[in-house]
Amino acid sequence: MPPPRLSRDLTQEYETLFARAATRPEHQFEIDAVVTRIFDPHNLAQYQQVEARIGVPAYVVGIIHSLEASLSFSTHLHNGDPLTARTIHVPVGRPPTGNPPFQWFDSAIDALTMHDLDKWSNWTISGIAYVLDRYNGFGYRLNHPQVKSPYLWSFTTIYTAGRYIADGVFSDASVSRQCGGMALLKRMIEQGKVSLAVPATPPDSGEVEQAPKISPEGGAAAPPSTPPPPYPGHVVQIDMTGPDVTNIQARLLALGINPGGVDGVFGEQTQSAVKLFQARSVDGTGAPLEIDGIVGQKTWAALFGVVVPPIRTTPPPVGSLLAEVLRVVAGEVGVMEVPPGSNRGPRVDEYLNSVGPGLRGQPWCMAFIYWCFVQASQGLGVSNPAPRTAGVKQSWRTAQSMVGVTIVPHAKAMVDPALVTPGMVFYIDTGGVHGHAGFVADVIGGTLVTIEGNTNEGGSSNGIGVFHRSQRKIKEISIGFISFV
Repeated sequence: MPPPRLSRDLTQEYETLFARAATRPEHQFEIDAVVTRIFDPHNLAQYQQVEARIGVPAYVVGIIHSLEASLSFSTHLHNGDPLTARTIHVPVGRPPTGNPPFQWFDSAIDALTMHDLDKWSNWTISGIAYVLDRYNGFGYRLNHPQVKSPYLWSFTTIYTAGRYIADGVFSDASVSRQCGGMALLKRMIEQGKVSLAVPATPPDSGEVEQAPKISPEGGAAAPPSTPPPPYPGHVVQIDMTGPDVTNIQARLLALGINPGGVDGVFGEQTQSAVKLFQARSVDGTGAPLEIDGIVGQKTWAALFGVVVPPIRTTPPPVGSLLAEVLRVVAGEVGVMEVPPGSNRGPRVDEYLNSVGPGLRGQPWCMAFIYWCFVQASQGLGVSNPAPRTAGVKQSWRTAQSMVGVTIVPHAKAMVDPALVTPGMVFYIDTGGVHGHAGFVADVIGGTLVTIEGNTNEGGSSNGIGVFHRSQRKIKEISIGFISFV
C-alpha cells in the first residue's frame, strides 16, 4: 500500500488535532526541558548548519534529533545508533559512503536527505506533522488508526496509550514515555521560539459528560441536582473533618454507597466507601482510579462529575539556585551506565568522584544529586548547600542539623501536600541502610514529576541511568522531602 499523501483531508486532520492538543501537565517540565536543550546555543548552531545546507528548519532538525537520538550528538540521526559505525538498526548500513567514526553533521544530512526532506518545502504545522509521521513510518495510521501516533502526540491529550514495543509488535496497553514531536512544536510556538500560524480550535461536537464515570455494576447516578462543589485544592482523607468531608459523604450516599453517615468526619467507613467508589470508577481518560481511600483531584472529579484542572506548584524563581539546579538536572536526563547494571560509566564516575574517591561502582543516586548542586552553585558563584555524601539516609540525617533548610517529613507532606515544591530532594527508605533519592521537578495534585539518577522507567532504586518520571505519589515518599535552599 502506498504511503498516504498530504491531502486536504489529512491537512485538516493534522490541524484539528494540533488545535485540540493540550499538554498533559505531568509532562510540562519534561517538554520544557527538551525545548530548552534544542534551543541551547551550541545545539541550535549545529541544527542551523543543517538548515543552511538543505533547508530543513533548525527547530525541525532538533525535534527529529530528540525523537531519534535523545539529542545525543554521538549517535546517528537515522535511529540513535553510535557514530562509531554504520547503523545496525533500521535503516541499516547508513551512511552508505565514508568511513567511521562519522561526524554528526554528515550523518544528519544523510538521514534527512534519505527521507527527501531536502526536497520538502511545506513547513506549516500540517506539513511538519506529515514529515514526522512519514519519518517514523505510517504504521499507526495504517494498522492501528484508533491510536494517534505517539511519535507525534505523546505527552498531549491526543494520545493516551498504545505503541509499538518492537518492530511489528504492537501493544494496546503500553504507553510511550517519549515526548512527541508535536508536543515539542506546540511548546516552541507558545514560548515564541517558533512563529507559525496556529489553526483555531474547532468547536466540540458533543456535550461534556457531567455524570460520574462509574461502571454499570455500581449503578450510574444522575449529576448532582445542585452545582457541584469545587475541588478544595488539597486531598481529603481519613481523620479529616469539615464541609469537604460532608460533601463527599453526601455524594457517596446519593450514589448508593454508604459512608456511615453525613457527619463531616472522615472515618474508616467513609474511607471504605471511597475505596468502593474508586474500585467502580475511572478518571477522565478512562483509566481506573487508584483504590487508596483518598479523595484527590481525580477521585473528586469522578465523584462530582466536574473537570478539575490539575493544580501545579509555582516553579523556583528564575536565577535562583533551585532553578539552576533543575536546569542542570534536566540536562542530565538520558545519561546511562556503561555497561548497564555496572554503576559505572564516564558520567556516572563523575557523579561518584564529586563525593569522594573509592566509590566507583557503588549506587549513585545521592552522588548525582550532590554533583548537580555542585554544577549549579559553581555556575552562580554561590556555596553548595547539599551534604557531600553518597548515602541517602546519611544525607537525610545530616540535613536535620543544618541551618536554613526546609524539611518536610512524610507525615507532614501527607497532611499538607502544598509543602512539597519543585527543587526539593525526595528520600525513600528501601530497607536496611539503603534508600533512594531524586529531584522533584514539578508537583501536580499529589503526583510528582521527578528526575532521578540510578533508576529506570519503573522507578528502581538501583537502575541504569538518569530518568524523567511522572508516576510517583507524595504518599510513596516514605522518608520525606528537603529543600536545601
